[in-house]
Amino acid sequence: MIIEFQRQILGDRVRNEAFAAALERVIVPGRTTVADLGSGTGFLAFLASRLGAKRCVLCEESELLDLSREIARANGIRNCTFLRANSREVARPPRVDVVVSETLGNLALEENALETLRDARRWLAPDGVLVPRRLRQHVAPVTSARLLDELDVWPRIGFGLDFGAARRVSLHNAYVRSIGPGDLLAGAAQTWDEIDFRAGGGSVRRATVEWKLARATPLFGFALWWECELVADAPRVRLSTAPGAPRTHWEQIWLPPLGPVEARGGETLRLALECDSRPQVKINLVWRTTLLDRAGEVRVETRQDMRKGSLG
Repeated sequence: MIIEFQRQILGDRVRNEAFAAALERVIVPGRTTVADLGSGTGFLAFLASRLGAKRCVLCEESELLDLSREIARANGIRNCTFLRANSREVARPPRVDVVVSETLGNLALEENALETLRDARRWLAPDGVLVPRRLRQHVAPVTSARLLDELDVWPRIGFGLDFGAARRVSLHNAYVRSIGPGDLLAGAAQTWDEIDFRAGGGSVRRATVEWKLARATPLFGFALWWECELVADAPRVRLSTAPGAPRTHWEQIWLPPLGPVEARGGETLRLALECDSRPQVKINLVWRTTLLDRAGEVRVETRQDMRKGSLG
C-alpha cells in the first residue's frame, strides 16, 4: 500500500531531520521558491513552507497528491501549487530556486532517483540548488554465512525432491537485508560509484573493484549501501545506509553468491557491477564474481543477473 510506505519514510526521524537541516541551509525566508518532485504526502514541501519559502510546487503522479492537498489545508499552508504529473513528463516546468526530491531506495537508484534529479535541472533557475547533491555507492564482501544459510533452503527441503531450478532463480536476485559490520570483511569497504546529481550521468552504472586477500577467507556474496550528501559544504547534513550507521527505514542490499567460496590467502577477489536504472528497465543488477589465484589465474568465476531472478 502506498500509504504504508509513506508511514515508514515519515516515521524515519534520521531522514526527516537531515532533509530539514538541508532545507534550512538553502531557503531564504520570503524569497526562495521550491519544487518537491515526487512529493508524496508533501512533507518536504511543507517543511520548506514552514521555513519561509515564498512558494512551493508539489509534483506527484499518484493519488497522494490529493492527500497532500488535504494535509496542506489542515495545517493552514496556502503557498503551495499542486501538480499531478511525473516531473520528467512536465513539458514546461516552472523555474524555482530549490528542487528537493527524495526518491532513494534501499538499492539507491531503484526508484529512478538519478533520472528524476538529472531531469530536475529543467526546473531550476540559474544558480538554483538541487537537494540532494551527491551520491556515493559502496560495496564490501560478506564473510558471514548467516544470510546464505537463511536464503538457501532449497537443498534442505528433502522428501526426495530436487528444487535446483528454483534455487537458481533465487540466487539471481538482490535482497534487502539488515547487515552489520561483523558480517563484512573488515576494512574492505570500497566506493564503486559516485554521482553528482547536478551533472547527471548515464543510467547504466558500471565498475570493477578488487580485494587482495591476506588470509584464507570464506565469501558469501557482497553488501551494497550508499551515502548521500544533501547540500554543499555541510558534511554532517547527509544520509547513510552503511552498516553501523544510525538506523533509517532503508537497509542494505545483499548480493548472494551462487554458493559459498573459500578463498585462499594471497588470492584476489574481483567484482564487476552493472546497475541499469533506465525508466524502461526500472532497475536491474548484474554482478560477476572472479577469484584469481596467486598466479593471476581464474579459479572461480560466476555471473548473476536479476533478470534471471524475475520470478521474485
